[in-house]
Amino acid sequence: MTGESNSSGAGKAGSYDTLSILAWVAVAILAVNVSYFVGEEVGGQYFESGADILPLLNGFLIGLLKAGPTIFIACALADFASFFGRCGKGDVFTARNLKTLRQGADSLIWAAVTSAVIIPVVLGWVGEENSRNIFSFTDLALGVGLMGFALHGLASVFEDAIALKDDNDQFV
Repeated sequence: MTGESNSSGAGKAGSYDTLSILAWVAVAILAVNVSYFVGEEVGGQYFESGADILPLLNGFLIGLLKAGPTIFIACALADFASFFGRCGKGDVFTARNLKTLRQGADSLIWAAVTSAVIIPVVLGWVGEENSRNIFSFTDLALGVGLMGFALHGLASVFEDAIALKDDNDQFV
């Protein structure tokens, strides 16, 4: 029976490692996507104004702003990749993993807020979009934000599991 539990644990570690690798691959893909957003804005400014530094800087900042939700989602995925990597090593119910889970959830919420509120407001201020659009809650922004809130709920359950594990460890 001991051999069965070890092989089961090894299988779980392998799946955690696979999830970690997939999350890191997704982070790399999102980094390329961010470079596309920024490059598109900078390239557009370069062709409109030549090599003037202020319009290029403006294009760079607008590109980063438009890529904001993608950046936050990449941060969340990097947190989850680290989380799964530690779980694959056997460190599952730890305070560090709880903190990482909460940071990932916060990043998802910030991605939604950036997409739905910050981008429309700032682009309205700088004259890139209709200033009447102060909110732009798309289904995707709403879903990502709600997923972040759901992960915060899961983090509370995770915190209770850590407390139970600590209580069990005291008796053993």
